[in-house]
Amino acid sequence: MKKATYRDREKAVDILCQAFMDVLIPNSINFVINTSGNRYKRLKALMEFQFDLSMFDGNVFLSDDGKGCILYLNKTGFSLKKLLLEIKLLFVSVGISNMFKVLRREKLLKNFHPNEKFIHLWLMAVIPNEQGNGIGTKLLNESLERYTGELIYIETTTAENLTFYTRNGFIIFHETFELDYPLYFLKHV
Repeated sequence: MKKATYRDREKAVDILCQAFMDVLIPNSINFVINTSGNRYKRLKALMEFQFDLSMFDGNVFLSDDGKGCILYLNKTGFSLKKLLLEIKLLFVSVGISNMFKVLRREKLLKNFHPNEKFIHLWLMAVIPNEQGNGIGTKLLNESLERYTGELIYIETTTAENLTFYTRNGFIIFHETFELDYPLYFLKHV
């Protein structure tokens, strides 16, 4: 595993786009992306936002083979850079018509964030033709070693992801069906 730099942006965004492009089930990514227009363009803008924000407020790690990527957020709070990234995301990916729905979702997520200090495992992806080969497990475990003793938090939407994270030491502390899809909140210490 290697810690990403801005030079890895294109590679990381490509991994993330490949992993989520054909996933059309109700989930957090599809909830956020405006359904009208070019799906790839909107998805790419979301993944660029998530990479940029993770580089600014957290960490991005790539698997040694360049087939997996994981994004963490360590800090929260206001910054002008973050605001500019969010405005760009709104116009390119979310869309004005989708804005209030997405804000409601963000408020719901924040209601279930742990009260104590935590690191947010924001997004993880392995390119589709390599999924199931242990790349994700290795990347997750190696990245978790960087945060030994820290509370790691994640939310996920699918039973498959839920099984993956619980098998790797995460525990469910809340679940809700308030959106158009199930949402599971997990933590790892």
